[in-house]
Amino acid sequence: MYNSEQRKVEQEHEEEKKQQFLDQVKEILKDEEMELSPPEYLAEFTEVYEQYFGTQTAFDPLKRHFNDLMLSKEQEIKQRIEDSEDPIVTAVQAAQAGNYIDYIALGEIDSEQLENLLFNNGIKGLKPEVYQSFRQDLASAQSLVYVTDNCGEIVVDKILIQELKKLYPHLHVTVIVRGAGVANDASMEDARQVGMPDVANVIGNGTRIAGTSMKRISHEAREALNGADVIIAKGQGNYETMSGCGLNVYYLFLCKCDFFVEKFKSEYLEHMFIKER
Repeated sequence: MYNSEQRKVEQEHEEEKKQQFLDQVKEILKDEEMELSPPEYLAEFTEVYEQYFGTQTAFDPLKRHFNDLMLSKEQEIKQRIEDSEDPIVTAVQAAQAGNYIDYIALGEIDSEQLENLLFNNGIKGLKPEVYQSFRQDLASAQSLVYVTDNCGEIVVDKILIQELKKLYPHLHVTVIVRGAGVANDASMEDARQVGMPDVANVIGNGTRIAGTSMKRISHEAREALNGADVIIAKGQGNYETMSGCGLNVYYLFLCKCDFFVEKFKSEYLEHMFIKER
């Protein structure tokens, strides 16, 4: 029979595992040669965590929920885009707004806030000179690589890609998702759930980093990025890992933490559309 002595032994074992986990994390942080971005450190910590506590799957039902939620809004979003003066502008804004679906950064998703960001965002976050450059680059581009970020959000990514292909039918689009499960980030499973393979070629990046580390991603993903005429990268994690890469990247995200608000002198949840070069 399960008794208090067994319970005590199990608790002591759990405490020992926690301490071993924390000790390894401290060792990683002390390694000055690593010089990793926050998403890369998170991947290192996750790998160590799973050595002691098993594979993390807690986000899987949550991801399916938000994919389904955004799929239920898909036709309404598309109609708003079709009715707008500039469908590409409106589709870009919807893709930015979808970046709100992020449990890691925000802790909780407010459905009313999500609706407001999706349908009442005005013309925020689109500097005319960046948007003009974006359109000019696409007009002469043969290839676009779209680097996704979160579950749910991937639905509005798909919608933006569809709008771009309407205007630029010659454009070959490759979508990059995470190579394995990482928190609420979009994986191949999420891409299939929302129908992304129906509109673009979809590949994994070969890692479970919550971003796109050019040194660590697969050869296939690196080759796609290096050969792309235009790249769209979603989310803060992709900005943190790709910024400075020198490729023709346009970053789309919402400022969801104090660091980014301060860095860009922006407001909380402000739409960002930034050109790398």
